[in-house]
Amino acid sequence: MGSQSVIRGEFYSEALGMMTRIAAVLPSEMSSGKSVRNKKYRTLYIFDGAGGSRENPLRDLSLDTLERTRKDCSDLIIIVPEGNFSFWTDYVLEYRYGHQYYTYATEELISIVRNLFPVSEKPEDTAIYGCSMGGWGAFMCGLNNPQTYGHVGAQSGMVDMQWAIDVRPFMLTKHRRQFGDDLYITGGRYDLYSVTEKLNQAKKEGRQVPRIYQGWGMEDYLMEPNEKMHEHLQKLTNLDYTAAKIPGPHSWGINGYGFSVFLDWLNKDRVGKEEK
Repeated sequence: MGSQSVIRGEFYSEALGMMTRIAAVLPSEMSSGKSVRNKKYRTLYIFDGAGGSRENPLRDLSLDTLERTRKDCSDLIIIVPEGNFSFWTDYVLEYRYGHQYYTYATEELISIVRNLFPVSEKPEDTAIYGCSMGGWGAFMCGLNNPQTYGHVGAQSGMVDMQWAIDVRPFMLTKHRRQFGDDLYITGGRYDLYSVTEKLNQAKKEGRQVPRIYQGWGMEDYLMEPNEKMHEHLQKLTNLDYTAAKIPGPHSWGINGYGFSVFLDWLNKDRVGKEEK
């Protein structure tokens, strides 16, 4: 089996009002020039934690060697954007004419990727996953856009923004720039309790909603909000929801174990459909 290729790019984002960078991990058949004509690849968007860059997941998860050890990833294009310390929100105060990270992630980035690479536009072929701040971003972007993402996952995610606002006063200046002076998020797209309740009702009515994966560490400093969200999601019985509590602290998991569990979950749905 050949090696995957990592492509790094930089471009001006209208939503962010500045230059930004992404990395793309391409399957070996694409990097060797042997890609199948008219083939459409699955896409996985990976969001890193606060202050990270596109390089962190590449290094921490060994994404460039992924296909050599997991044959079920041979049709997967992985996209790693940069979220800086944005919490993937559309800022509403000083930076409101730029720093529109939610708009960037759910609209502009999707359009750019689909124009650059031969990827499927079907939700069932599009996944989003992240760790810590990136886990929050993946949940928030993915669950609010079921028309785009069919699979949504978080590892050690900040899954309850109201909890973050209430218990971390040192972050309030940043959160006011993101959410407004009143820090009111109840009922909107940043309230994941409300968002998932609406998805549960939508699924009951026969509409398409994403599968949901939630992982966190046994020694995770975000254990409290994750376990409360877990209790909430378990009650929403119309949703396809999977949870995994793994060994270790707040992270992708020891030696990337959390990511491996997520990939098994992601590919289980694909294998099941191929067997039918």
